[in-house]
Amino acid sequence: MSEPAFLSIPQLAARYGVSVDWVKVRVKQREIPFTRAPGGRLVRFTAEDVTQIDSLFLPQPALNGPLAKRIAA
Repeated sequence: MSEPAFLSIPQLAARYGVSVDWVKVRVKQREIPFTRAPGGRLVRFTAEDVTQIDSLFLPQPALNGPLAKRIAA
C-alpha cells in the first residue's frame, strides 16, 4: 500500500515512533518542515517534508574516543 499524499500529525508521529505532542512542539518551534493547508491552521506533511525529516533521524556518529581526538586536531 502506498503512502498518502499528505501525512497528518498522528500519522507522522506513528511513522517515527514519537508522541503526537513531540510533533506538535517541533512544528510550533519550526524545527521540522511542514505544510499548512489553505486557511492556515491544518498542518500536513508532504513527501518532501518527510524526506527532510528522515534526514534528521539518520544516526549520527558519536564523536568520542580516538576518532574524535583525530578530528579535533
